[in-house]
Amino acid sequence: MGVKRFSNEFIEEVRQANDIVSVISEYVVLKRRGRNFWACCPFHNEKTASFSVAADKGFFYCFGCHASGDVFKFIMLKENISFADAVARLAERAHIVLPVMEKSAREIEQERLTQHLYEINEMAGNFFHNCLVQTRYGASGLDYFHRRYVTDETIREFKLGFAPNEWNKLTDAFIKKGISGRDLVTLGLAKEKNGRFYDAFRGRVMFPIRDGRSRIIGFGGRVLDDSKPKYLNSPDTPIFNKRRILFAMDLAHKAMYEEGRAILVEGYMDVVSAHNKGVRNVVASLGTAFTPEQARLVQRQAKELVLAYDMDGAGRQATLRAMEIVRGMGLKVRVVSLPQGKDPDEYINSAGPEKFREAVSAAPHVLDYMLQTAMSQYDSTTLEGKSSVTATVLPVLAAVDNRVVLEAFLKKMAQNLQIDENAVRSEFNKYVDKHPESGQQQVVISTAVSHENAAARGSGSMAVAEENILRFILEKPASCGRIQQKIDVAFFMDERRRRIYQVILDMYTHHGMYTKADIQENLTPGEAEEIARIMVLQDVPMDETVLMDYVKRFRLAELQKQYLEHSKRAAEYSRKNDPQVIEELAACKKINEEMKQWS
Repeated sequence: MGVKRFSNEFIEEVRQANDIVSVISEYVVLKRRGRNFWACCPFHNEKTASFSVAADKGFFYCFGCHASGDVFKFIMLKENISFADAVARLAERAHIVLPVMEKSAREIEQERLTQHLYEINEMAGNFFHNCLVQTRYGASGLDYFHRRYVTDETIREFKLGFAPNEWNKLTDAFIKKGISGRDLVTLGLAKEKNGRFYDAFRGRVMFPIRDGRSRIIGFGGRVLDDSKPKYLNSPDTPIFNKRRILFAMDLAHKAMYEEGRAILVEGYMDVVSAHNKGVRNVVASLGTAFTPEQARLVQRQAKELVLAYDMDGAGRQATLRAMEIVRGMGLKVRVVSLPQGKDPDEYINSAGPEKFREAVSAAPHVLDYMLQTAMSQYDSTTLEGKSSVTATVLPVLAAVDNRVVLEAFLKKMAQNLQIDENAVRSEFNKYVDKHPESGQQQVVISTAVSHENAAARGSGSMAVAEENILRFILEKPASCGRIQQKIDVAFFMDERRRRIYQVILDMYTHHGMYTKADIQENLTPGEAEEIARIMVLQDVPMDETVLMDYVKRFRLAELQKQYLEHSKRAAEYSRKNDPQVIEELAACKKINEEMKQWS
């Protein structure tokens, strides 16, 4: 997306709707220490926390790498997107409708090119679908779907297809229609070798992947024999990123919202079979581990996530990963275990959709499931078995972000294993100590924070006063006029803070009011970083007494500076027997008298 301006009023509306702690907690586990929240920085590697978030001020600052800013800047840095895209992303998160904006010529051209890619994918979807249902090439694919009890209606709804087992059926057909081979390669529909283009998908049943607006953005293909790879997905393209998409989300989101529950499965056919039998709140990740972006898609529609994975070693790891990702999102996680280890596709077709729904409704909380499966896997009557069960469950337990649930389960686990609760708690604490990434430890603030803050602050005698005044007038614009009358810009000794103060005064003089966004727009990156650092520091109550004390200190500092300058000149004139020494000494005397009055 190109440069695009939103009104300050709209930006403030989006800012107010997106609590900075809530937004950042979707990416990193924050722990409160005093007024602020702290974490190990998400922008550089560290073992102790130097990343601070001031919830009431709406700023974050890392005392280690100096990453800093407001909620928009955090999203810009974390997602590597522009300010306009960050505003749009957070507006969508808060369900705020974007205003209609006038587009630049560059944006219009970019949209045209992007739309062209969507159109090519739509053509490819039609090509594969027609091959499946209208040609001899798709006979084996159609037979495959029918043997899996997929109805023709479901085939049409998902626009399922078949890629002919030929080298260039799609490529030749599309190039004849004026589609460039380069565009086909860009979309992952073709490959190039020695200047010739050939089909990327061959001899596979095809599953179109759609975005939230039902536009085809990519494809998944499955072979019908023992060829490798069994599944082949589109690569990441300008319109497709598999980390940000859930298969069938466009068809499932309504049912997910109505039921308050999302069922996450592993394969395309698990999803197709579920929808085919009327179970509509089912989606799948695209051959990848569950990602934070996918978790946020679920979070917008449901309060509960049910995992229907194969619970082998990889499935348990995927479950643990999902637990780590959803912590702090308010999503309840349960795990469904189907009889005889069947996958959802098999079970729905053999037992029926009602039995599948019953299994989902009866699915235990992820902690109970992990404990049950571990106790069935190991002999919990032996010391070795108890130890193995504990070792299996602790990683999942450490991902729990609700302390009440955590404490209750530690007690339950001790009762089930018939061992002392303190022993279980001791093992849990040992695990947490060895795995600080679990987020269960009390946050340890880096010892370097104080040093880094002092270095950023500078050695000026008025540095703390400058910080407190800037923080006060940024938080309370109505007080700016009163502060302006008493504290001159020249009083600020630090160049960055002096410039920030001048920007605030100029904004107040011209508009009579300002927002933090107004000020940030007019600051250099270094000045914006300084503002973020100041805003995460501890507040100092600012009443008339404190203000007058700052005025006095500023004035004394200025007078001391003037006294030093006149003293140096007086000494220089004295060495030269210059009569101007009398004027300089008189100035020193006058300044000294004023200093006594301010002291």
